[in-house]
Amino acid sequence: MLPELNVAKSGAEEPVAKGAAASDPGGSIPPGSSARGVPPELSGFTGELIFILLCSMGLFLFGLFLGNVIINQAVFPHALGVSESNTPWLIGSFLLANGIAVIVSGSLADLSNPKLLMVLGFGWLVIWNIVGVFSIRPSLPVLFFVVRAMQGLAIGVLQSTSMSLLGRVYSPGIRKTRVFSVMSAMTPVGFLVGCLQGGALTVHLPWIFGSNAIASFIFAVASFYGIPSFAPKAGSSGDQLSLKHFDALGAVLAALGCGLIILGLTQGVPSGWSPYTYSLIIVGGVFLVLFYFAERRASRPLVDNRLWTTPGFLPLAISYFLGYGAYVGGWMFFAVRFLLTIQGHAPITVALFFIPNMVCGILATYIVSQTLHLVPGHWILIAGMVATTMGPVFFIPQTPNTIYWALSMPGIALVTFGPDLTFAAASIFITSNVPRSFQGSAGSLLVTIQNLSAAIVTAIGDTIGKEVTQAGGDGYSLDLGALRAIWWFSFAISLAAAGVCVGFVRIPRSEEKDHVE
Repeated sequence: MLPELNVAKSGAEEPVAKGAAASDPGGSIPPGSSARGVPPELSGFTGELIFILLCSMGLFLFGLFLGNVIINQAVFPHALGVSESNTPWLIGSFLLANGIAVIVSGSLADLSNPKLLMVLGFGWLVIWNIVGVFSIRPSLPVLFFVVRAMQGLAIGVLQSTSMSLLGRVYSPGIRKTRVFSVMSAMTPVGFLVGCLQGGALTVHLPWIFGSNAIASFIFAVASFYGIPSFAPKAGSSGDQLSLKHFDALGAVLAALGCGLIILGLTQGVPSGWSPYTYSLIIVGGVFLVLFYFAERRASRPLVDNRLWTTPGFLPLAISYFLGYGAYVGGWMFFAVRFLLTIQGHAPITVALFFIPNMVCGILATYIVSQTLHLVPGHWILIAGMVATTMGPVFFIPQTPNTIYWALSMPGIALVTFGPDLTFAAASIFITSNVPRSFQGSAGSLLVTIQNLSAAIVTAIGDTIGKEVTQAGGDGYSLDLGALRAIWWFSFAISLAAAGVCVGFVRIPRSEEKDHVE
């Protein structure tokens, strides 16, 4: 049995001297040293590698499941017998459930044994991917979107639980920076694998779900043996935390707020922005306002209230929201559509086009791991936001006959630095400024920002594209003029994100220290 986290006799989290390693309680390791050893909760270096990879599978599968459908966005509507106006639901149903699950499961992971949630999350994916094998037929489009939602639900649990696990094991410092950088690299790797898998199985769509079920089963078994059990940490009052401290009211209000907003935005274009879509968004906003007031009164809120007053956090959240939305909802989704429909490439060819996405994503996270303790974090964020503008910059001038190597390849390579630089830096900053007992909740906040931004910007982009296309008289299928209008919008909000970073975000260098109390 692997050891559990130690809880101080008083029940509170006792601070460790700055520079003291988890494996060196005497504090002999000097500040800034990279010599912090393998955390005592893990069984050696090999066990640590397995632990990190399993915790990274939430982001890997997030990218994988997005790549599966984005690369086949022109194929799935025909296979399901639905109109092209329902294309946003290919990712919308996934993000809707993912956003709800992340909010709830982050706190649950902090208040329970996160190992159990990880195993259950992978097991849930096994079941619903098997169901997905039988959902790809014209008579069952609703079942298909339910399967996508259930995938998002499980991924939300895995993402926030992984944040809780890594945040508990690693104190702020160089080792944590490198671990979170490895995890961040898994998203572009997963997206490329998902695109290649989906492109190769375009004529055998059910096998996309079949192969995912096999992979999920392997991860479930590996998690059972490779992730140690952890007891909840003690709260600020000294009481041992448990599920009885779960903020049920806050969870319900946050889930309803995010869920209704994402639902209204995703359904906006397919319904022609009917009044009920506005109503859903407005009611969702009201629930989030109620959530804010409920959290101020909660004895143990979903997210530590001190995070909101941490210098630099609010402008960081705004900048990250704009930048991530510009990348996913404003550029990537429509860049794939351009390559598939305007240039007429096969899905597997487009998947191969995104190989630079993985290569540069890994390079970006390596850069973070080597520099976050050397330079202030806001410089990394600014560089990431500027990189996000490179997608639109290289795609706006394109024509149906532009060769891949001229504009698409450099655009795909450079824009990838955007989300991967910013996610690694932002996640390290957020989880390093809350106690160990709030690690899952803090990490889930960042993923929630991602889900909301992707849903909102995709809905706005699709609306812009539809209006421009209708003005041209070509029906709903987006033409090149519509795609260019969307990319101009993406470029504008990317610049806004960079401007917020330059003007308001200040993040100090990462340093060896213990979590705040």
